[in-house]
Amino acid sequence: MAASTALSSGLQKPHTDDEETVIVLEASNISSGRDRCSKSLVGRLLADRSFSICTTELALNSIWRQPDGFKVTYLGGNKFQFFFDDENGVIRIERGAPWLFKNFILNLQQWERKTCNTPIFSMSRHCLRS
Repeated sequence: MAASTALSSGLQKPHTDDEETVIVLEASNISSGRDRCSKSLVGRLLADRSFSICTTELALNSIWRQPDGFKVTYLGGNKFQFFFDDENGVIRIERGAPWLFKNFILNLQQWERKTCNTPIFSMSRHCLRS
């Protein structure tokens, strides 16, 4: 498979479905994503059914008393990453665990860089989302 490359004008060559796109991230983008993740929790809902991101975000926003800057990213397989504007929200919610959501346990832990490599969450491609 061929990789598409950026042209000097900043545009990319058109590519077909069997080509890969190469994305170059600057250190500032990575640092910004890491800072954002440092104020997040990762969690897995131990349920035999899937929940939508909207349902999860609305319910937990209410249960957790509307923490500042609360956002949710779905990581697949009932795994989520919960973002907050400040460290206090992260600590308060983590200390309140275990949480029940629709009578299912929500297993939470604070995001750490090494969390991305643990098989329980398998989130390596998602940790730098913001």
